[in-house]
Amino acid sequence: MYRFVVLFIAACSSIIALPAQNLTGIWRGFFIQKNYNPFSGQFVEDRYKYEVQINELPNKALEGVTYSYKTTVFYGKAAFKGLFTPSTKNIIIKETKMLEIKASDLSVPCLMTCYLDYSKDGKQQILSGTFSSIGEKDKNDCGSGTVYLMKVAESDFEPAPFLKQNPQVKQNNNSDLPTGNTADIANKNIQKIQQALGLTPDGKWGPKSKAALMSKLPQFQGELNFANTNAINAIIQQIENINKSNSPKKQTQPNLAIQPKPNELKLNLIDTTHPETKKEVTLPPPAEITTRKNKLVKEIFVNAADVKIDFYDNGVIDNDSITVFDNNKLVVNHARLSEKPITINLHLSTEAPTHEIITYANNLGDVPPNTALMVITAGNERHEIFITSDESNNAKVIITYKPKTVQVQRTY
Repeated sequence: MYRFVVLFIAACSSIIALPAQNLTGIWRGFFIQKNYNPFSGQFVEDRYKYEVQINELPNKALEGVTYSYKTTVFYGKAAFKGLFTPSTKNIIIKETKMLEIKASDLSVPCLMTCYLDYSKDGKQQILSGTFSSIGEKDKNDCGSGTVYLMKVAESDFEPAPFLKQNPQVKQNNNSDLPTGNTADIANKNIQKIQQALGLTPDGKWGPKSKAALMSKLPQFQGELNFANTNAINAIIQQIENINKSNSPKKQTQPNLAIQPKPNELKLNLIDTTHPETKKEVTLPPPAEITTRKNKLVKEIFVNAADVKIDFYDNGVIDNDSITVFDNNKLVVNHARLSEKPITINLHLSTEAPTHEIITYANNLGDVPPNTALMVITAGNERHEIFITSDESNNAKVIITYKPKTVQVQRTY
């Protein structure tokens, strides 16, 4: 009996010692739905983006809204109720009603029930687990799968009213982001990108629009989230930059200066006291750089002028996609990380010795955040740098050229 009492007190003490978690906030990630294909006889996985805005009540009950979306194929907003059990760190989220939906005629609106576990990886808070789903109207099985969410400071959508005064939630002050129905946001963003592509802005993203985008940005491999205005503005900025570079230059007026006569001697005086130097052209930072924090990962110095940079997926190949800038110039656009390198070749000079390499995460892959191995080779030097980027932060690496000075020793 004494042993039971001691164990009981110890168990209670361990429960009391558990740190309190506040789930109120924005959780964003994805869910993977498994559907059975009767033609192939196999299960097919379908990946959707998922955002959950949680309000934790004093009695540990949960309420809020969820957003699930997959480009323009499907968008849904639902209300939910739930429960958090601090002792086991288990969370149940049950969607109760569809509030907004945009889907094809063949799609059936489904309500999800998520069974999640709370964990921490360093400072990052994570909810992961499984879900089941049923049709909102017919209550038939809609399939099941896995869920992965991380707590973030900013929403891809309009923050719910209970988040408006939360100091940990970054309020979206982007004037380009309309409030109200998110389907309207996507429609307006489609029209903006169509207009940049020179198409009729009808708000419908079809094969013609996709072909125009691929023609303008042939390296683009990611999926467009038209509900994310910041991401769409970044794509539009790239299109406009290309449009400007391809626009015909103004014709220069003919030189009407008096030409010397054939027998007239013409002297070209050269000012040797002020030799002409090449000026380094500074490009304005694109939207991908200005809309996120650019965290310095490492600064390295090299003594070789020719530098090769290889990007690999760090660890498991999980569909991470990146865009890379060199001194604000786009050098890699929406490239998928894998075991094969994404290669950049740079030529450094004493006139422009410093290069800022900024890596922008186009997505978080199947396992957030977006991670990569960056291998820099300069002559006999090799540097391996692990970089991490997400939807709030870019990874910045600075490479500076410092050639070796050759000392000449005189003999007498």
